[in-house]
Amino acid sequence: MMSMMVNGKSLTKEELIQKIEEYFNERKVLKETKESIVFAPKTKVGLAVHLGIILNTLNEWEKDKDFGEIVKQAKQRCEMDILNHSLIGTYTPSVSMFLLKNQHGYVDKQEITSDNVQRIEISRTKAQ
Repeated sequence: MMSMMVNGKSLTKEELIQKIEEYFNERKVLKETKESIVFAPKTKVGLAVHLGIILNTLNEWEKDKDFGEIVKQAKQRCEMDILNHSLIGTYTPSVSMFLLKNQHGYVDKQEITSDNVQRIEISRTKAQ
């Protein structure tokens, strides 16, 4: 049975799955009004803290052949949570973009196409 180390203790795949599910089932109130309750979004940093590891360790686990798929799915759930919170207005667009770019690899991409071709000629002459 494969395991990972967390604070000097061994963690099996089943225990990792259980801890991840606990994190996603946890409902922390971020904001409460008469009209609604907003729960704290799930993030990669929050997941790492819940697991008792640093974010770099979580990223390393993603590369592991036995644990990688579990971690990738958890990260994808965090990404989905950010997107959902963005859609309902919990996050401003700038916060959403920041989180998605810095935690989930999103990039701004600008493509510039042009039909304008310029030709540069270089001629050499012999100095006298």
